[in-house]
Amino acid sequence: MIIDVRCRYTADDSAIYFSDRMAHVGRLDRIPALNQRSADAFFAEIEGAGITTAVSVSGCNPGARLGRYDLPARTTSNDALGLVQQAHPGRFLAVAGIDASNQFHDALQEIERCADQWAMRAIALEPGRAPGCVPSDRRLYPIYELCQSLNLALILQTSGVLGGQYVSYADPHHVEVVAEDFPRLRVICGHGCYPFVREAIVMAARRDNVWLSPDGYFFHLGHEDWVRAIRLNLGGFTEKFLFGSAYPLTPIAPFVENFRKVGWDDEVLRKLFYRNALTALDLERDPVFRAQYGLV
Repeated sequence: MIIDVRCRYTADDSAIYFSDRMAHVGRLDRIPALNQRSADAFFAEIEGAGITTAVSVSGCNPGARLGRYDLPARTTSNDALGLVQQAHPGRFLAVAGIDASNQFHDALQEIERCADQWAMRAIALEPGRAPGCVPSDRRLYPIYELCQSLNLALILQTSGVLGGQYVSYADPHHVEVVAEDFPRLRVICGHGCYPFVREAIVMAARRDNVWLSPDGYFFHLGHEDWVRAIRLNLGGFTEKFLFGSAYPLTPIAPFVENFRKVGWDDEVLRKLFYRNALTALDLERDPVFRAQYGLV
C-alpha cells in the first residue's frame, strides 16, 4: 500500500500544465495516461505501480519567470479535483491549489469553499511563484491561520530549482519560522527544501508539525543523506519522511521500483509508504482510510 503525496491527476483539463511541461522536454511519450487524459487511464497507471491513494497537488496560480525558467500558469480546477475525490473515496485525495497572490481567486475564500464544499483536507501553496515571496513572509500568515483553524494540512512548494526567484527561498529556515508561529499547522515540504537536504532533515526532526517529501529530488544530490537519516532514524526522522513520486513529471512505476530497491526494512517501508502520510494528512481517524490501511 502506498500513499503518493505528489501524484497529480492527468485527465481532462487537469492534465494541461503537465502535458505541456513533458512535451516541452520531449518526454510526453513516457507517461501514457497524459496522452489518454481519462480517469480510467490515470487510475490504471498509478495502481499498476502500486499506488493506493493519489494525493493530487496540481496547483492553481499564475506562472512566473524564475532564473532561466519561464513557467506557465497552473490552471487545474479545484472543483474538478473535488469531483474526482468524491467519486473515488480513499483512492484519491484532492489538494486545493491556492493562489496566494489573489489573482485567480480570493485565497481565503477559496480555502473555505474547498473545505466546505469538497471536504478537502489540504491546500497547496507556491509562494515563491505567486506572489513571489519566501514561505515565512507575513503576507501569507492569514492563510496559515485559516488552515490551522480548519485543520487543513499545508503542502508547500519548497524547491530551490523552481520554487522562487532565488535558491535561498528553499532554505528550511523559512519553514521552521512558520512551524514555530503556527504549532498546530501540519506542514508538508514538497520537494523537501532541495538542495538544503541536511538542513531540512535536522529542521523536520526538530518539529512535530513538519514532514518532508523530496519526491523527484530523492535521487538527486543528497540522496545518501536521505537514506542515512532514515536508516539511522536520526532524531526520529524515519517518521518525518513522506513518499512522493512527482507524477506525471516522472514515470511512476520505475520510480516506485527504484525506491524499493534502496532496500528498507519492512516496518520502515510501511512508514515511508503510508503510515507517516496518514499522520501528516490527519487521516488516521477517517473510517475510509482506517479500513483501507488496516487501522481498524
